Amino acid sequence: MSLYVDGTLGISASSGSAVLNNTGNNTVLSVTTVNYADTTSQTTAYVNKPITTQVFTTATSGTYTTPAGVKWMRVRMVAGGGGGSGGGQSSGGGNGGTGGATTFGSSFLTCNGGAGGTAGGGGVTSAGGTASGGDFNITGGAGMGGNSGYVQVGGSGGNTPFGGGAPPAGNQAGQNGQANTGGGGGGGSAYGGSNYIGSGGGGGGYLEKIINSPAATYAYSVGAGGTAGTAGGSGNAGGTGGTGIIIVEEHYNY
Repeated sequence: MSLYVDGTLGISASSGSAVLNNTGNNTVLSVTTVNYADTTSQTTAYVNKPITTQVFTTATSGTYTTPAGVKWMRVRMVAGGGGGSGGGQSSGGGNGGTGGATTFGSSFLTCNGGAGGTAGGGGVTSAGGTASGGDFNITGGAGMGGNSGYVQVGGSGGNTPFGGGAPPAGNQAGQNGQANTGGGGGGGSAYGGSNYIGSGGGGGGYLEKIINSPAATYAYSVGAGGTAGTAGGSGNAGGTGGTGIIIVEEHYNY
């Protein structure tokens, strides 16, 4: 065939003709596939399609399926934050639990949970979780030990790039890390000059990854927040760690 644009021969082939913008002719040229200079191609149904996003939260697990037409993906994810330990006046409280790991593609991308706060941990920090497999990997912020004094102040929870760490707590239970941020839970406090001060939990590890030529499916798991430490004698319990999250941006064009 031959392709004419404004009456000028543009492309010729074996037989037939298609004329565009020629007076009195309403022939429509239909294109189904676009071939790019890097030898990849894309069907026109996905050309200029906006970015789509899938978000996985609340300690879930399952299988992610890559939508049709996706050329590349950006994955952001964080693990669960550690729980804060409990505080007490007459005896120490319980330790906080470690946050759960968040994974994408089994061990392909891994964020580890923040450490739980240590009971009686005045001045003792709790380590943030590590991450691996990303284009860049960020260790979660440390959970802080409590401050001594007649009114004990429980330690704050560690932050992540999403924030979410619990603030210090004076003469009350530790606050929870914010859901879906991986922030650490706060340490419980006490009243009356003891040394049994709750420490905050560490923030979960965080990463970002660009995935070119995505696989058809990926197994995933979102980390739970670490459990709260129990209260000691005449004291207060710690706070739970914030749950993790996975955010997948799906791009249909380069």
